[in-house]
Amino acid sequence: MRKYIWCAAIAVVFFTGISVNAQKFEFVTVSDVVRNVRDRFSKVEGYQADFTMVTLKGSGSVTQKGVIQSLQPNYLRIMFNAPRNQQVVSDGKMMWVYIPSMNVVAEQDLKDDKGTEFSAVSYVGLRRLFAKYHYKFASKEQPALMSDGKKYYTLLLQQKESRSGYKTINLWINEDYLITRAEGETSTGKKITISFDNINTNAKLLKGNFKFDIPSNAKVIKNPMISEE
Repeated sequence: MRKYIWCAAIAVVFFTGISVNAQKFEFVTVSDVVRNVRDRFSKVEGYQADFTMVTLKGSGSVTQKGVIQSLQPNYLRIMFNAPRNQQVVSDGKMMWVYIPSMNVVAEQDLKDDKGTEFSAVSYVGLRRLFAKYHYKFASKEQPALMSDGKKYYTLLLQQKESRSGYKTINLWINEDYLITRAEGETSTGKKITISFDNINTNAKLLKGNFKFDIPSNAKVIKNPMISEE
């Protein structure tokens, strides 16, 4: 159960992205990049994108795909088409993870300190992410030329304090200072990569899009413990 919940919820931490169409990079420090990422994302009201998330542990891998939507300040909806009909919905105060194959809804209160990390799609949440990690450029050459022929700022984030979640996170940031890809690794060696396509940073979304009705026959688990597994 924890495995399903974590894999679904981690998209919240890594959420945001946009494709690169031109190269307009300027010389900046890593602090400039982080500040510009926060500032840029604070201007995005409604967001929608297709995502692909790959989880690796040992020799096994799991690929999840779907559509993610966000509305400031803390509204989130992740609709999976693989696994089909799975959902993650949050209004900033509560998060619901629906796993139809198990007929289970995990209902997580986000009022405590742990829960607020799932609101990293917001400006405040993104600030929290950078506050909890040391960060530096991942390589000497910045922006770095990637295999797709495009350039990105690449950042390496490392936990300031040992805790559950991701020991390290790698970020790919484009010329518009938006994260296009992220890779995280836990202390147990599990790696998760998430990337985004078909991005719309001006999505017209309503608060009603983020209402979740629990199926009448589903088993509800209140405030499950969510570990790095």
